[in-house]
Amino acid sequence: MAKGTPTPEIRTAAGVVQGLYQDRGQVAVFKGIPFAAPPVGPRRWQPPQPVEPWDGVRPATAYSPTAFQLAMGFEDFMNALVVGQGWNGLKTEAVKLLFKVLPKPKQSEDCLYLNVRTPLLRADGRLPVMVWIHGGDHQDGSGGEIFYDSNALAHRGVVVVTFNYRLGLMGYFAHPELSQESPHGVSGNYGTLDQIAALRWVQENISAFGGDPDNVTIFGESAGGESVAHMLTSPLARGLFHKAIMESPGNSGQMLFLKQPFLNRPALEEFGRDFATHLLGNGQNQVAQLRQIPAADLYKRWRAVEDFHMFHPVVDGYVLPQTPPAAFRAGNQAQVPLIVGSNADEGTLLYAIFPSPVAEYGRDDIQPPQIAGLLRQEYGADSDALFALYPGLEKGEERAGMALMGDSFFGAVVDFYAAQAARAGQPVYNYLFTRTPPSPRQTAGAYHAAELSFVHGSKIPLFDHTPDDDALAQVMGDYWTQFASTGNPNMPGRPAWPRYDATAVPQQMRLGIGNQLGATDITRAAQYEIIQRRLHRLLDAMPELEAV
Repeated sequence: MAKGTPTPEIRTAAGVVQGLYQDRGQVAVFKGIPFAAPPVGPRRWQPPQPVEPWDGVRPATAYSPTAFQLAMGFEDFMNALVVGQGWNGLKTEAVKLLFKVLPKPKQSEDCLYLNVRTPLLRADGRLPVMVWIHGGDHQDGSGGEIFYDSNALAHRGVVVVTFNYRLGLMGYFAHPELSQESPHGVSGNYGTLDQIAALRWVQENISAFGGDPDNVTIFGESAGGESVAHMLTSPLARGLFHKAIMESPGNSGQMLFLKQPFLNRPALEEFGRDFATHLLGNGQNQVAQLRQIPAADLYKRWRAVEDFHMFHPVVDGYVLPQTPPAAFRAGNQAQVPLIVGSNADEGTLLYAIFPSPVAEYGRDDIQPPQIAGLLRQEYGADSDALFALYPGLEKGEERAGMALMGDSFFGAVVDFYAAQAARAGQPVYNYLFTRTPPSPRQTAGAYHAAELSFVHGSKIPLFDHTPDDDALAQVMGDYWTQFASTGNPNMPGRPAWPRYDATAVPQQMRLGIGNQLGATDITRAAQYEIIQRRLHRLLDAMPELEAV
């Protein structure tokens, strides 16, 4: 269809979809396109199935419902975010109240839909494609969140795809009866299989939207960054993308660092059986009974039992043969160009939810006086050096705990990925996002997820945005789309971004305002070295858990 058409129509493999033009016809936007059959009824806890074709024209003008959400820590995170901005008391309390009363997006088990933004509706367009995987601890979030609701990347000449995938209990529930149903003898990881199904849809359909299926970049943040690591290490995703961007992929640390019973599928199957027994009170035909419970009721009952909030991606020997850190260390990842980075103050907002600087104890009730003993237990001979690098940590001071949490959950894991990928010969570009809220009273720093609006070019109402922020968003949008186009973020008119060199003193790109924009040596190399020594010890100690 011509660009000036009021309602653009595109024929996908399953049928015709009709979207809307935005920005005076410069970008065509399609929302709520199904990429898999609804995972309901007997398809609950099954791999995604093909879309059923439809006749006529299907409207694609509104986001689909989100996947069912756990949402247990959302209010704590948002309150910490608001307080950390440094606003006056009246505004702080008003915004906290606003977030509490805002209507929640509709949730549904029928959630497997995606959204496309394109500046060129031509089958021969061959534009770079960027596929975003949302974050949310694999328990929350959607592809239609306000952070991603922007045409800024599309205006730079790329086709952007966002999508939903099954989360938490619906996405990652493992059970022996489900493994018996599977031809591969596995269960869990349904949300990860949804992500792979979305990438397959892109391969089959994106050329009709002007995109190049041979030039696909996957990118995501937090659990979405971990999901990018999963795509890099899953054999089922090979060939479905060609470049990758991992923003704060610390939840892969969670997958690695979880206490041992949750590292492999058989143990998680037993955990799933225990959960079902807790709900049902018996051990016979549990999956059939659970499939009869309406999703909303099942989630309500799940939220009420905190001991069972541990449904995450798992090493199953089929979708995920290894944890991502183990795969990267062995060189088993897809060796494509990679951007990987974190934010300077990742722990400031998360500490209210996971008050522990050691990832696998983040859900335990760790009190400040216990932190020194815990760290001596986990870091051994390195603990004195760790305390010296994080003043106040030995006394359990909150700011020190936040700093170590940010580095151990995210920064050191990011540096580990960068080093391992660079040693494998991949082009790797590392960044540290440093922009902080503009108020001199702010305490959030460059908090977890702070880079999202800069990457996507979205402006979030109520949050202060300065001309310097606009300039940084322009730079980051240019870097991200240049990388999607060429595999190298460097371009004329922007500060040079050096490749990560594991054989020399590695450098990273500082992404901030003013003198905070430019290349520098890794600023926390000493901290990362200690944290990574523990990471390597953990990897050395559990090779048997990688084989299921």
